[in-house]
Amino acid sequence: MWVIAVVAGLMGLITLTLCVPLDTVFHLEIPERPRFRLRLVWLFGLISQELRRAKKEPEEKKPAEERPKKKRAANFRLILKILRTRGLPGKTANLVRDVLRQFKIKELSVNCRLLLDDPADAGLVFAVAGATAPLLNLPPKCQFSVEPAFSDEIAFEGHLHGVVSLKPIRLVWPLLRFILSLAMLRVIKTLVMSRWKRKKK
Repeated sequence: MWVIAVVAGLMGLITLTLCVPLDTVFHLEIPERPRFRLRLVWLFGLISQELRRAKKEPEEKKPAEERPKKKRAANFRLILKILRTRGLPGKTANLVRDVLRQFKIKELSVNCRLLLDDPADAGLVFAVAGATAPLLNLPPKCQFSVEPAFSDEIAFEGHLHGVVSLKPIRLVWPLLRFILSLAMLRVIKTLVMSRWKRKKK
């Protein structure tokens, strides 16, 4: 009996943990060379990790081991067969759409300086931006500041800061619906049959 209670308690704890929003904080600066920073914040700041691109140390070049042509051709055919699976493109598109819908923009701040060589071009850019801004349905904590300037060269300077929030629990149902779909079952069948044929040879 106590085993069931422990399992139920763990499941409840995992569910509550997945209900805590995961915030993605990003910052982009565009002076002469763009600089991008990304930080993940979870459990109300108890877990915070900045994602950085690791610098690869120079390694000694080793002679590459070439795969047999037959194996590479078989892998390529398998990938093409999976991509052609009936219903997979539609299910993948639905998954991407459902996942993107779960993201919520909490904060967004854009400050930029647009350098153009023609005032008419600046007027056209601001007209298009003003017409599309109301259609984006952005939250109140969004600030946009665009400063036009004119020079001989066309350039863009500024910085972008934002916070995007996501509750991981909201991804469970879209992922389950995708994994348990007929298209994914066909993909699994294709992989199993391909592996079985290779072992048989």
